[in-house]
Amino acid sequence: MIKEEIFNLFANVQIGYLVDSEKVISGDTRLDSSHFIDDVSYTVNSNLGFTTLSEFIQDVEEPTLFTRIYCDKEFGVPYISSSEMSEIEPPVDSRFISKTLTKNIEQYIIKRGQILVSAAGTVGSIVVATEELDGVAGTSDILRINLDQSKYLGFIYTYLTSSFGANELSNLAYGAIIKRVRGFQLAELKTPIINDSVVGKMNQMIVTALENRDEANRLIKQARSLVLQYNNLPPLSNIKPETLDADGEVEIRMTGIDEFTQDYRLDAHFYNPMAKLIVENITKHCLKNDKLYNVADCSFRGSRSTRNYVDKDNGIAFLSGKNIIQIRPDFKYISKSETANLDDMLLSEGQILISRSGTLGRTVLIYKNYEGCAASEHLIRVKPDAKIIDSGYLYAFLSSDYGYHQLLRYKHGAVIDEITEDQISQSVIPLPSDKQQKEIGDLVRKAYELRAEAIKLEDEAQELLTQALTQA
Repeated sequence: MIKEEIFNLFANVQIGYLVDSEKVISGDTRLDSSHFIDDVSYTVNSNLGFTTLSEFIQDVEEPTLFTRIYCDKEFGVPYISSSEMSEIEPPVDSRFISKTLTKNIEQYIIKRGQILVSAAGTVGSIVVATEELDGVAGTSDILRINLDQSKYLGFIYTYLTSSFGANELSNLAYGAIIKRVRGFQLAELKTPIINDSVVGKMNQMIVTALENRDEANRLIKQARSLVLQYNNLPPLSNIKPETLDADGEVEIRMTGIDEFTQDYRLDAHFYNPMAKLIVENITKHCLKNDKLYNVADCSFRGSRSTRNYVDKDNGIAFLSGKNIIQIRPDFKYISKSETANLDDMLLSEGQILISRSGTLGRTVLIYKNYEGCAASEHLIRVKPDAKIIDSGYLYAFLSSDYGYHQLLRYKHGAVIDEITEDQISQSVIPLPSDKQQKEIGDLVRKAYELRAEAIKLEDEAQELLTQALTQA
C-alpha cells in the first residue's frame, strides 16, 4: 500500500530506484538511490561471510592535492595521471615534476605491486603497478593499496576488478558533477571471506601475470634497442628540437625557402629538425632503407559505419584509438547483424594499427590480442609484406622514437590533429638483415604472448572468484 502511494505521489517524476529504509539507516545514510544499485549479473551465496577491505590490507594511501611544478628530466621525477596508469606502456618519460619544489613528494611515488585505484572522474580503474611505474609520481587522484603481496595481492585485485567488487566500489562514489571515492571509504569496502586455498591460487595467478607484464615490457625495450644497434643509429633521447620560443610553449622555427616541398606546409612542426635528423641518420648509417609504402600496404582504410552498440552476446568487440594502449581494453560491442561493411573492419594477425586522429602515432601489433575484432576507421592499418619485412620488426621500429617522430611530422588539422595513410607511407624504414629482423620480431611476439598470458591468468582468477562467491 505504501509503495503504491509513493508511486502515485511521484507519478510524473522519473524514479530511479526504491530503496528499503533499513538499508539507508544501517549503511552510510546515503540518500542518492544510485548508491544502492545492484548491477551484478549473478546472485551471491547468501551464506557467504563478509568483512571490510581493511582486514586484508595494510593501508590505503591517499595523497594530498598539490600544485604540479613541471621541470626538465634531470631535476624531476616522472609524473603520470590516473588514466595513464592503465596504459600498457605508461608515458613515464613525457613530463616530470620537481624533486625539490614538490612538498612531501614521497607520498606521490608509486611502488611496484601496489594496487592503484582511480579515485576521481572515472572511478574504479584498477591496475597492479608494474616495474614501469616503480618510482614514478602519480596524481593525487590515484589511491594506493598496500598489502602483503605474497598473500592477498591476487585476491584483492581480482575482487576489485570483478563485477561484484566493481559494483560495490562504484556505489561508494559521490559528487554531483565529478565522482570521487576517498581512501577511508575504500578501506571499508564490503569484501567477501573465501577459502584460503582459493585465495592462494588467485594470488599465484596475479603475481605471475604481473611478472609476465614486467618481462614483456623488458622485451619490447630490448627489441627497440636492437633496432638502433642493428641499424647503427644513435639514440635521440638527448636531442631537443630547436624552437625560437624560449619557453618552448609554441613551435616557432626558422627555415629556408629551399626546404619547402610540393606540400607547401607552413606549420612549424613539419620542419622539425628532429624529423630531418632522423631521415639523415637512416640514410647515412643504415646499409639499406626504403619507404614504408614499398615494404607494407598502407592503403586500406577501415569502413565508416553507424555504430549500433549492443551487449557482448550480440556483438563484436570494437577497438578504438584509446583501446589499443590499454592493459585491458574496456571494449564496446557493435552489432554483428546491423553494421554495414563489418568485414572491412575486422582485424587479422600481423597488421599494425596506428592512430590517425586525436592522439597521433599510437601503435600496436595485431598478435594474440585483437584478431577478429572490429576497429575504428580512425586506426590506420599497415599490412607488412612478409617477403620484405618482419611484422614484429616493423612494429618495433614504428613504435620507436625514429618511427614516432616521422609519423608525427605529417600531422595537420585546425582543431583535431590528423595524419593520413599517404603521409605515413612516406616514412623511411631501415632494413637490417632478415636474421636481425626476425630476432627483433621474435622478441616482440614473445612480449605479446606474455601479455596475452597475463590476461588469460586474470580471467581464470575471475572464474575462481565467481565460483567462490556463488557456490554454496
